[in-house]
Amino acid sequence: MSTTARRAGIVAALVSSAVLIAPAVAGALPTGSLGSDETAPGFTCDATSTETSTNGWGIPFDDEKDQTASYSAENVLDEDGSLELEVDGVEDRSVSYHSAGGVKLSDILDTEIGFAERAATAKASFQLRLSGTTGGKFTESTGFTTLVWVPGVTAPDTTDGAVHANLQDGQWWSTQNIDGAKDFARVSLDVIADAQPNAVVDHYGVSIGRGSAATSTLVDAVTFNGCTTNFAKKDAEPETGTGSLGNLGNIFGS
Repeated sequence: MSTTARRAGIVAALVSSAVLIAPAVAGALPTGSLGSDETAPGFTCDATSTETSTNGWGIPFDDEKDQTASYSAENVLDEDGSLELEVDGVEDRSVSYHSAGGVKLSDILDTEIGFAERAATAKASFQLRLSGTTGGKFTESTGFTTLVWVPGVTAPDTTDGAVHANLQDGQWWSTQNIDGAKDFARVSLDVIADAQPNAVVDHYGVSIGRGSAATSTLVDAVTFNGCTTNFAKKDAEPETGTGSLGNLGNIFGS
């Protein structure tokens, strides 16, 4: 067999292997550390959100449409930018949400909730918008509320960037009086979930405002229900390499 024919046979074998492997990779879903899908049915995990590809982040509510956040080239803990929340006065608010897919509140109690922040003082809050609640002015499980976590005295120093971790174990208050959370008292998610067995999380997000003087903060790495979203100013540069097969032309030489 000639050298050229032998090289052609090698190329054919490599290309055939690539065809067999590629469909499985292309169709793969985001998975957990052992290959298990850790996100809930109906919940979409968007690993990156940028100025040009927001990937589900924003404000889907008409009454909050002017409370926008922006994408910044300034960093929190990585090097590709962040989400900036900024307000001009006590009546302003800045927020960004992502759909939670209607995951049950009780199903997220053992999953990580958190985010990274860089600001002179910690100020960003984490929000869970619920439906299916009871109590207060709601007589059946048709109620709604927003659960809010705000940094307290134990919050980390965010001057150079820090992570607010394990918020699922923290204290939350409710914007509506519901069973398990009334009069803006701070309670655990466990207590609220026990009192609200039918409550689901429709959206989650981060915000500042409503009482804050003119201020801003940078947020990144927002984590909810097994998903962490990296906020970046720009889309990542497309890869220009030739992949795991390398340059097949090199097999033939020049």
